[in-house]
Amino acid sequence: MSLAASKRPTSRLLFLYPPFVQGTVPAARRHESSARRTTKRLRVKPDPSFIPSTLTNQLQENVIFNPPSSSPSSYQTPAAFLPPSDPRRSLLVRSHEHDNPYAQPNKRLPPPIQKPVEKRYHLKEDEIAEIRLLRQKDPDTWTRKKLAQKFDCSEFFVSMICEASQERKQKQQLALDDIKARWGKRRTYAREDRQKRRILWARDE
Repeated sequence: MSLAASKRPTSRLLFLYPPFVQGTVPAARRHESSARRTTKRLRVKPDPSFIPSTLTNQLQENVIFNPPSSSPSSYQTPAAFLPPSDPRRSLLVRSHEHDNPYAQPNKRLPPPIQKPVEKRYHLKEDEIAEIRLLRQKDPDTWTRKKLAQKFDCSEFFVSMICEASQERKQKQQLALDDIKARWGKRRTYAREDRQKRRILWARDE
């Protein structure tokens, strides 16, 4: 293939030149004239409301409302920036009525997803003492679930009135450590990341 038959510029066909000429082939450059045209198009003047005024009578703190260039909407303009006689104020009030249709006193609420549970305080002092005694005597047999079923209460209430012994806690911890020892790297990293997220949630971060 000859240089005359090629339609590509000769500066791109470096493999046709000798090694000592390849470094001297001129490359494409941006000159001052083309750079000036490019930067001139990027020179966009800022909005006048964002330019600080040099007059002493206008140096005061105020709120600047400069929405983006889009179609105007009465639901986006704050009421503080609307004149008292502006008809958009009534539209803004009507829009707030549709925010929560169940805020009206005579409005019927939708049915609950789950059946509401009423709190009961039916256990007496002797029954609470019996729960503590069974839990302390044989914690392996009388677990929180079995005690909750026997005395018709919640497992959370059982954990409030009685606590497992130290031997029971150590046994549960050993069983948990045995399970964690069989975890892989992926599960171990996921659980550590979960603990970090919980700490950040508690710090509100």
